[in-house]
Amino acid sequence: MCTLASGGFLSVAVLSMLPVPAHSNDANLAFDFKLTLSEKAAAKLKSAHETITVWASFYGEPTREGEKHTDELGMVDLGKESFELPGQPGVVHITGKNAGGMRLKWVKGQPSVNVNLYTSRKSSDENLIECDLIDGEVNKVQAEPITVNCFLIGEHLESKSFP
Repeated sequence: MCTLASGGFLSVAVLSMLPVPAHSNDANLAFDFKLTLSEKAAAKLKSAHETITVWASFYGEPTREGEKHTDELGMVDLGKESFELPGQPGVVHITGKNAGGMRLKWVKGQPSVNVNLYTSRKSSDENLIECDLIDGEVNKVQAEPITVNCFLIGEHLESKSFP
């Protein structure tokens, strides 16, 4: 009996040392991207003392259980993140900390993200810039470096969509 009891304790000790698999609700949704501005956009934002708003929306296709938690587009809203940046180029970090959680169980496959950038309207009631768009699965956005180019509206430069 003593052997069985000590064997039982050993089993518990060994099991407690095994790695715990990450729960699907613990997804890392953070990523970085590089922001560039055309010369005209950089000059206009600087002279106007204008900032750039970054708006990231995380979403996913619903599972059967998730169908009762969809938005007007038929997707599960996993959370949003929004903040202001100086009107200059640099590296932008999306934390994803307000997204996911228990809502991930309502999503089929990988969660996605849509990132939009626009002027914060401190100097004008109108948006002054047009930028490339990030819209796709978070794991694909995390997998490769992305450069989002912004330019003044009307510069007639071609914008892109990532990934």
